[in-house]
Amino acid sequence: MARKTRLIAFALLAAVSFVFASCKKDNTLMYGNLTMGNFVGDKFISDQGNVFTIVENTTGKKFDGIERAIMQCDVLNKTEGTEKGYDVRVVYLSEVLTKAPVTLENAATDPEKTVNDPIMVDYAWVAGGYLNLYVVFEIQYSPKLEDNKHMINLLYSPAEIGTGKYTLTLRHNAYGETLAGKETEEGGKLEEQTQLQSTDMIQWGLTGGYVSFQLSDIITESEAELSINWVEHVTDTQNNWLTEVVSKSGTLTYSKTNFEQVPLKLTTKTTPLK
Repeated sequence: MARKTRLIAFALLAAVSFVFASCKKDNTLMYGNLTMGNFVGDKFISDQGNVFTIVENTTGKKFDGIERAIMQCDVLNKTEGTEKGYDVRVVYLSEVLTKAPVTLENAATDPEKTVNDPIMVDYAWVAGGYLNLYVVFEIQYSPKLEDNKHMINLLYSPAEIGTGKYTLTLRHNAYGETLAGKETEEGGKLEEQTQLQSTDMIQWGLTGGYVSFQLSDIITESEAELSINWVEHVTDTQNNWLTEVVSKSGTLTYSKTNFEQVPLKLTTKTTPLK
């Protein structure tokens, strides 16, 4: 069985200025602006500090109760009397799970938070005082398990506060919905779509979700180095996921004022996390 591990590149994207695009047909300033931020009252505050007033909503969704989201919008015009305010038309919005990091001590008292099921970090970037991730994991595609939300947590040690260096551990609890350690008639492979069928006729597939961990509440330094650790599936030379797992790690630089643009590839396949 092949055991070649695929390297996951972190999305360390440079800060991108707010660029305006003109259109001959109307006065829209920019189409398809993709950003992440928080709802504050009736405003959407992007991680870059822009204040968006939603004057049109084409999604059919209500945004009441949403704290943090990834939003794609058309920038219609600059809001009168503001420096960084804009009126926008929302064309896509997806709620982002927002969580506080958990201390190692607190996690140890809750077995659900220390489960170490495999998960893949597809994107990771720092913005708005958050560590933002898009993670990918396997699910039972058929027969579908209802109401089985996977849990994800970020563990840290309070002893590292003020040192400028933080070791963060990403933990994933699939609540049994994982092929890790299981053998199948296909040689332990988990295909990218939904093609794998195990011996008990269960079909497996891949999905993902956005999550943001608020680091600004625990990191007091102006800048800090982050080392992030997690466990993911071993992959073969064709990037098929195998049932074996391997430890992975990556590094990022954090600052409360740092802004990295949300990855410009909008990922639509999402599954609720908790």
